[in-house]
Parts: sequence; C-alpha cells; structure tokens
Amino acid sequence: MRATTLLLAGCLLGSWPAAALPIKNGQLPTEILPQTRARPALDLQRLYFGMREEDFAAYARDQTWMVLEASARVQRKAATAIMFSPGGEAVDQSGGPPVFAQGFFVRAYFERGRLVGLQLLPNYSEGGISLTALQRLSRSWFPDEKLNLRFQMFPEDGSQQVVEAILGRVPDSFADQVGRAHLQFQSLVLGP
Repeated sequence: MRATTLLLAGCLLGSWPAAALPIKNGQLPTEILPQTRARPALDLQRLYFGMREEDFAAYARDQTWMVLEASARVQRKAATAIMFSPGGEAVDQSGGPPVFAQGFFVRAYFERGRLVGLQLLPNYSEGGISLTALQRLSRSWFPDEKLNLRFQMFPEDGSQQVVEAILGRVPDSFADQVGRAHLQFQSLVLGP
C-alpha cells in the first residue's frame, strides 16, 4: 500500500509543471515564472509629473529646449528650478493638428529629483501664448493625467493672452516666483 502511494505521488509530481513547485532558498527557477500585469513603460516623448530630472533633461535635449543661462538652475532646500526656452517642437495631439511649443518660457520645478510642476511665462518676442493654445499644449504634454491648470490673464484682453500659467504645483520654497503680475489666478481642470 505504501509503495502504491509513493508511486502515485511520484507520478503526480512528475506531471506538474516546474512553475507550480515551490522554489527552495538558494535555488534558481528552471522556468520563467508568470509576471503580474504591469503598466507599460513610460514614453520619454511625453511629460508626466513624477518623472526624474534626468528624464526631463533628456526630453528637453531631444526637443531642442535651451537652458536660458548657466545660472538658471536654482536650488532651495530639497527643491530645484530650471528655466528653459522651448525649441518650438510640434507636439502630437490625437484627432487634431499638431501643437507647437513656442511663445513662452518654462520654469520646471523638481522636488527630490522628481518633476512636480511647470510655470509658463510669455515670450513676447514669439507672440506669447493664448489660453486655447495653452490648453491644447497642456493636454498634448500630459495626455494621461488629470491636470489642474492655473493661469493669469488680463480681463480686458480679447485675444486671451496668458500672463502666467502653472501646471502641477510650485514648491513652497519657490512661492515668491509666482503671481508677480498681481492678477487673480483662474483655474481649469483638464481631464485625460
């Protein structure tokens, strides 16, 4: 009886795949274990909050963004701000014409090496940026994120030129760089 039980147990163990057997400490699995479902890798050709500063720098380099000056990198506590001039790249917008990143300067804010916000200031030599163009550009830069877009513009301006805009948030240590036009910030929530 005992021999029959051992024979039956041996046959059953021999028919199970190796992935179903427990792996002992110090042993490597002989087959690749099934992976859990994961999100796809993030594309460097788009921006997202929480991206590493090195990835943002690679994006800026690929899109020919220029750092405005060598001293444009400002460090305060655990936060960093870097001022860029976008290269005018065309950003794809699904279902519409491309959006061009021009007419403004970008101050990127990082905390502990991660992107937390962007401040957009007009570059009047390129014509500035309108609210409609800013909304389309924001959606193109951050296609998968719900965005809180805060902006300032003169109420009597029929062309709706943006004076200042903030995507994401500005670290507390850089709060003095926000709202210098003394206009009230208006807020829009842009969905993915």
